[in-house]
Amino acid sequence: MEEIGNKYIVTKLNKTITLFFEKLSEWEESVARKVNLTPRQCHAISEIGECGPARMKPISERLGVTTGTMTIMADRLDRLKMVKRQTDTNDKRASLLTLSDKGKAVYEEHTLHHLRLSHEFVTALGEEDAELLIKLIDKMNDVL
Repeated sequence: MEEIGNKYIVTKLNKTITLFFEKLSEWEESVARKVNLTPRQCHAISEIGECGPARMKPISERLGVTTGTMTIMADRLDRLKMVKRQTDTNDKRASLLTLSDKGKAVYEEHTLHHLRLSHEFVTALGEEDAELLIKLIDKMNDVL
């Protein structure tokens, strides 16, 4: 087996990250279930809400999914009346996704849930430790 450094700290970090990921995933599932969506669909709505009318490719890249997966998700969100497709005036072959009124309401609710959870983290950690956590997570994201 490959040497992985200080086995104790690597194992402890692995367990801590795994537990946090599982708890955060459960929280995301519960938030998404309230509006009968999946967490990924909620995140797609958030991306569209944050960047305004957008093509599917940039959204799929930010979500880390294929354009095919994004197309299927957009079709479902369209059927649920969460998003609307409109023709891109710069390229008639492409369409832009925008949020419907129903999608905007979900976006606002989902954003509020995230902000409340983040506020709870800052309250529990304190601002200084929260800033440190942000820096550490940014470093971890760079590794990924």
